[in-house]
Amino acid sequence: MKNRQLYRLAACLIGAASLLLQSCSESRFKDCDRLCGSWSSVEGKPDVLIYKEEDAYKVTVFARSGKTRKLKPETYLLVEENGNLFINTGYRIDIAYNEAADVLTFSPNGDYVRKEVRP
Repeated sequence: MKNRQLYRLAACLIGAASLLLQSCSESRFKDCDRLCGSWSSVEGKPDVLIYKEEDAYKVTVFARSGKTRKLKPETYLLVEENGNLFINTGYRIDIAYNEAADVLTFSPNGDYVRKEVRP
């Protein structure tokens, strides 16, 4: 390859990388604040708490474990990818929000309703 071709290739790669980074920074799910709060499972699964810490949103799952059934909270980062929300617990758990009904759906854990009324 000639130098001119290498410069063109480098310019194209830099342009493509900047477009990719720009598209990643613009979240399609812009208002995660409305997800914040305490949520209770309709099906008796562990309760969850969603909150904002600095620039990140986190999900804490309050599960009981072992013979003593001691409460063991585990916290995961809420991730948005291609407009879809999920947490990674070792495997992917997708999260959907129905704003009209104010219901969260965790796949595969089912529906969650808000514990307290939002102001």
